[in-house]
Amino acid sequence: MPLYKKGEMFDHPGVHIVTANSFISGDGTLVMTMGAGLSLKSRYPELPKVFGTMIKEYSGHLGTYGLLLYGNKGILQTRRDLGGKMDPDIITYGLKVLYAIAEGNHGVTYHLNHPGISLNKMSMPEIDELLGSLPENVWIWQRK
Repeated sequence: MPLYKKGEMFDHPGVHIVTANSFISGDGTLVMTMGAGLSLKSRYPELPKVFGTMIKEYSGHLGTYGLLLYGNKGILQTRRDLGGKMDPDIITYGLKVLYAIAEGNHGVTYHLNHPGISLNKMSMPEIDELLGSLPENVWIWQRK
């Protein structure tokens, strides 16, 4: 079971993963315009281009990638487009990948912003049910 935390996940050591889409802009960058994605982009302005390139190579614009990691930063896909409803199947796919990685690396903490907090396009019980199978070295974050 993951641990639920309140505060700023970027203040804690480990792997930081933010929720994202697969919308690639004309210049090849992943669009990251709100919530934890915007925070990650502000702290590491090169990452939207890095993730955009990875998405283009793996699944293409509006494709399904699930979870991508680059060093100790990552993105968990919750939808394909910018404003659409979160897709439980896409989230489940990414969470299965995260589960496998976290289970194999118990000494590493994985920080994930709580999916759906900013847009709330799925109910919180739906989201929390998906998150419930993650191991305890995955911390789910909400800002205070």
